[in-house]
Amino acid sequence: MASGYLIVTRFEALYDAGLRSGRYDRNPKTTAPIYGIPHKSRPLPPEGVPRYRGIDRQPLQALTCDQARLFTEAGTPSEANPAAVVLDAVECLTGREDGWVSSLEDITRVWNALAAEQDRYEVIFGRELQDSMEPPPGAQLLGSDAAYFHCDHFSCICDALFFPRWHGTDPDGTLFREYFARLNPNGLFETNQGALEYLRYYLSFDWTERDDDFTSIEVYALPMAGA
Repeated sequence: MASGYLIVTRFEALYDAGLRSGRYDRNPKTTAPIYGIPHKSRPLPPEGVPRYRGIDRQPLQALTCDQARLFTEAGTPSEANPAAVVLDAVECLTGREDGWVSSLEDITRVWNALAAEQDRYEVIFGRELQDSMEPPPGAQLLGSDAAYFHCDHFSCICDALFFPRWHGTDPDGTLFREYFARLNPNGLFETNQGALEYLRYYLSFDWTERDDDFTSIEVYALPMAGA
């Protein structure tokens, strides 16, 4: 079980980047939008279409001490932005990696270091099913993600229904239609049970991601100064 704080990219920034990349324009099966995937016919999903706010949103990553040293020694002086430097310092002290931070005080320090870049990010609190850590006061429950907590924050919801980057989704946009209709406005399931039901269905296909640590993760939004 695990829990913690994470600084993630806002949905609108991810969607805009997806549109500009053109990576989702090459679906040979359909010329219409499917699920919540970026499509050139809609600059943003219209009212009523969910916008994903789970954990798999290109979190802020630290430039580790070892990476900075290796890059510099190789002739490429490396300097992270101030927030990445603060996050690296937090990770060096706590031994925790992948962008997750244990304390509200530490994530606030990283957030403040973002300064003008705060418009691109938001802070979330996540906890695995049955983890006992309570969200901080004022946190708003966004819903439950079907994902694994550690490593690269992979979400079965994000990759199949919003931003296919790894295994992707079905080209026809039909296999997950029923479950997409069950998502709340934040692109998540209202309950852990709903996320686990989707996870079982997702894993019934042999082309999807496999991981022993898949579970339901409750995701909360945090009100931060400057957000």
